Amino acid sequence: MHTLLIVDDEEIEREGMAQFIPWDSYKMKVVGTARNGAEGLEKIAKYKPDLVLVDIKMPVMNGIEMIRQAKAQYPDMTFVVLSGYGDYEFTSQAMELGVRHYILKPCDESKMIPVLNKAIAELEEARAQNAHSEKVETEARLLKPYAREQLFRDLLLGRATGGSGTRQLLDNLGGTERSVLLLDFRLKCGFDSLERYVVGNMLGDLLPDGALLMTTGIDRDVLVLADAAANPSVENAVQVLKKEFKRFETANMLSAASRVGTLDELSTLFQQVQELLRLNPDENETALLRPSQNTALPETVNEIFDFRRLRQTGSYEELLQELALSFTKMEVKNYRPQQRTQLCELAWRLLFEGRAAPEDSLSAWADALTAAWNLPQPDTRSREIFLAIYENLSEPEFSLQTIAQERLFMSEDHLRRIFSQMTGMRFSSYLENCRITQARRLLEYQPDMKISRLAELVGYPLDGQYFSKVFRKICGVTPTEYRNKH
Repeated sequence: MHTLLIVDDEEIEREGMAQFIPWDSYKMKVVGTARNGAEGLEKIAKYKPDLVLVDIKMPVMNGIEMIRQAKAQYPDMTFVVLSGYGDYEFTSQAMELGVRHYILKPCDESKMIPVLNKAIAELEEARAQNAHSEKVETEARLLKPYAREQLFRDLLLGRATGGSGTRQLLDNLGGTERSVLLLDFRLKCGFDSLERYVVGNMLGDLLPDGALLMTTGIDRDVLVLADAAANPSVENAVQVLKKEFKRFETANMLSAASRVGTLDELSTLFQQVQELLRLNPDENETALLRPSQNTALPETVNEIFDFRRLRQTGSYEELLQELALSFTKMEVKNYRPQQRTQLCELAWRLLFEGRAAPEDSLSAWADALTAAWNLPQPDTRSREIFLAIYENLSEPEFSLQTIAQERLFMSEDHLRRIFSQMTGMRFSSYLENCRITQARRLLEYQPDMKISRLAELVGYPLDGQYFSKVFRKICGVTPTEYRNKH
């Protein structure tokens, strides 16, 4: 039932319309009548009708002025104008106020009802659209925190697409270069929604004002992103949190904190805290695990062994290329033999928990991963050739003759033909490409490396001149230019 107010200065017409038209049969109800625009405004304020049927020409206040004032307070109210012949000027003014429905006087029921029904239909359509818009806006407001949290999870998991939502989130958090640290809390049985809220809420109170930036949950963990300025107070805040959390959950809560990094490094910081928890699975551990507490883990294992790239390899040759880079990174970091062995064991545990690790050599790792991941097994000759290349990339005197004489015991010419058939390339070109690919990846890993040191690591003279020439031939830029671009 839609409500109707009739505003007309002619009493006979006004009351006749109100009393003698069977409004109920048209699902309409007259809630009141008014003699002029001023009285009409009072009745509008009182009844707030769905429709107002209003004459244009009236004393005290005409219909146009009434509509103008009513629209200011009730912009969505629908007006139907009663006009006579010659009222074109007023009709034009009504149109400017958004009035779209007119009934020409003299009028009767047969003229009025179709116009009023059309006005009602448009009113219902507008209300439906407004309701949908309000619903969408409400849902958007409700979903916004969840959407932000999902974007945060994507950044942690390395799944962010770089779209506008991700960029907006990073901008809101202070930009990709903002210094942050990541805290990871784990319960063996996982956190329920209330417990996740408690962790985030309590840390928000325990850390300095504004330090807590984001929280989310991944599997059994609650991840908390904090501003790097909170680093000095993190240790104490975590211990207070664990003590208070015992009121909710008796099981011990494991915790880890990443090194300080930037928002651009979120996935690396996430890998770091995950590794710390996996490598220290003691459920009774009460300390906040940090990279500095583990001498064998000066940085994340994943920064040395790129597990994602390793898993994407599809052949023994590709596997050797990735592994050779990992072992060279350890050389760049000047790892002692004991550190190298320990880091390799940690990396293997992260890949295959429960399996015995191979020795820390390129050949042992390549063979073990080829078997573990069911990669195509190379024949003995191919294995020896590729292994010899990647074991000797840093040796300036290494050549095809070395492989022929010391590994395969065949003539150099014969091996040259075999190699060309295997790779479709001359040996010298293949070796050049391997060395420059390694050099490029090392520059990306440690941009501040001296060019002379980089040249030495991939088998070129220390002066770096010939190395730079080859690098430019293959990459189109010098090593220095490449570093500046990346």
